Amino acid sequence: MAPVPCVLLTSCAAGFSEESLVADIIGTDQMSSPTEEMNEVRQYPWRIDNKYYSADVNICVVPSTGHITAQLAETIQAFIIYFDSTVKSGLEKVSAWLPFLEDWLLDVMILVCDRALETGVTRQTAQEWCIKHGFELVELNPEELPDEDDDFPESTGVTRIIQALNANVWTNVEMKSEQAFGIFNSLASMNHAPENSDDLQGDVSGCPVSLVLGVRQSKEESLGVFVIPRLTQ
Repeated sequence: MAPVPCVLLTSCAAGFSEESLVADIIGTDQMSSPTEEMNEVRQYPWRIDNKYYSADVNICVVPSTGHITAQLAETIQAFIIYFDSTVKSGLEKVSAWLPFLEDWLLDVMILVCDRALETGVTRQTAQEWCIKHGFELVELNPEELPDEDDDFPESTGVTRIIQALNANVWTNVEMKSEQAFGIFNSLASMNHAPENSDDLQGDVSGCPVSLVLGVRQSKEESLGVFVIPRLTQ
């Protein structure tokens, strides 16, 4: 039997409760005690069920890179990391994960903070870091909320995290219709097509972040479900 896919969730910010974010993603009414605790890795089952597919995944909370085993690494299909945006060096600890992520080649990698701060890690700095390393920035409590009058308002916070995870192509996905299967086949092909990384990893210091991010089409738009811009400034 194939192993259950894993969403790896970790934090490099002292005092942050990973379980609180897990509860927000899964829903407090569905969250139970971790089904397994091994090598300080806490595993929470989550059934993703939307109009196109269903899939069983585990959200695995890990304290640090030192707790990654070969067995766990084989199951990782998405990555979420919370960092401390209140200090200017907040992104330095995140970089410890980059060598692992280069090997895993994940489609969903999310950088999370409470909110970007001018006195710590600014939104511009965080977004440029995300562009360079293939992440998406999600602020749980952004200072500026999207304009509700927009035709396609931008999603934020945990809602955005859930959308991104719903748009991932899980290896154990159970499609609900032939049409949905076709959509996901197309999405999978796009996910694994070679990309010109030079477009994303060049010098973006002189470009508006919104312009650079506009080049990166959100994968979930191909689903026809979440037609929203990812990040704007």
